[in-house]
Order: sequence, then C-alpha cells, then structure tokens
Amino acid sequence: MRLIPSSPLSCLGTAVAAVLIGGVVLVGCDAVDLDLDLSLSGGDGADAPDGEASASPDPDAEDTEDTEEQDASAYGLPESCEAAGAAQIVGDLAPGTVLTEESGEVDGVEDTEQLSCTFSDGGTGPGTASFTLVFTSGADPSANPDVVQVPGAEAEMNWEVDVDVDVDTYHTEESDDLGGDLEYVGTVDGSSRHLYLELPGDFYVTAVAYHEDVERGDLERVVLQAAGQIRN
Repeated sequence: MRLIPSSPLSCLGTAVAAVLIGGVVLVGCDAVDLDLDLSLSGGDGADAPDGEASASPDPDAEDTEDTEEQDASAYGLPESCEAAGAAQIVGDLAPGTVLTEESGEVDGVEDTEQLSCTFSDGGTGPGTASFTLVFTSGADPSANPDVVQVPGAEAEMNWEVDVDVDVDTYHTEESDDLGGDLEYVGTVDGSSRHLYLELPGDFYVTAVAYHEDVERGDLERVVLQAAGQIRN
C-alpha cells in the first residue's frame, strides 16, 4: 500500500514516516535493517490472501442430502401380498376370503412397479364388493385413478364419466411419523372410496373400498399399518 501524506515530509522534521517494505524499514530518508517480529496479533489469518476465504462444506446441506437419500430408500415394494401382511392388515374389512394378487409394471407408465392385493367373495361382475390394498412405486395413483386397478370392477371404474366426488388432502401425526401425506377421494354415492398415502421416494400405499361401507378412519388404519409393515 502506498501512503500519500497531505503535506511533504521533511527528512529533518521531528515526525518520522515509517513504511514496511519486505522486512526493511524506511525511517525518514535512510534505510535501516531491523530485526523485527513481524507476526500480527490477528494470528495465522495474516498469511492468507485478502478476500480469500477457506472453503468448508456446509454441514446442514450435507445433513439434508443424507436425509433425502434415507427417506427415498425408506420404503420398498413387497414381494407379495403375504410378505406385506395384507390379509392381517385388511382383516374384517375384506368382503370375502378370495385374494386376487397382481404385480408388475403399471400399464403405460415406464419405470414403475405395483403390487395389488384385492379381497372379494370371488365375484367378477359389476357391483361386486371388494377391498384392495395397493403398493405403487414410481407413479402417483391419485393423479390417475386408473393406476389403481381393481380386478373384475373395470367396467364400473370409468373415471371419464361425470361423477361427483369428495376430495380431501391432509395429514395426521401418524402420517407425519412416516413422512407422508394423505388424500381421500370418495364418490358421493359411496360406491368407491380411495385413500392414498404418499411417501418419500415416489412411493404410494392405497386402500380402495368398492361397493363397501368403509369409514375413512378404517382406510387410514390400513394404509398406515401397511406402510409401517414395508418400511425398511
């Protein structure tokens, strides 16, 4: 740094101008070598170039990334309805003891997997009562109800027609513990009731009561228990 005084300095004056240049002190007009301790009270930071800050990782950002990765891998598609404990979870809500199990990629949606467990009395005609527990990975069934396929009931599940439905998106303490949100979709006439549990990692658990009088609280119990059952 070059110091420019407001008035010329005299070599004979009583004031002394001192400028440190590479370990040599200029006093007045003569150069004098001095053995000085040039360490500053600021500590080691004096050696670092001005404006250059040491780069250190943000621990909060790393923790957030780790949490997201853990959440994304927290749930996995069960190998079968038996492995998911579907019969025990559905329990008395099943209108019959016949289990129809379907698994594989969702039709028309790439990079998806789904396991469907439907309980009924074995009937396949329109209006047959059934209760279905569905696990879906990679596709949001609430955005496209056709993703949730109930065997034997396709003829009645024409979602292109004008049907009055009640829709409610919410969460509970139990869903918060699982890291998920709930969405209820039910027809006004009560012919079908869907409850979707959205979980981290683009994973969904859905309970569908078709032609059955099932309370929303029972649907909640099913999807929450099912999610807890498959949690890694």
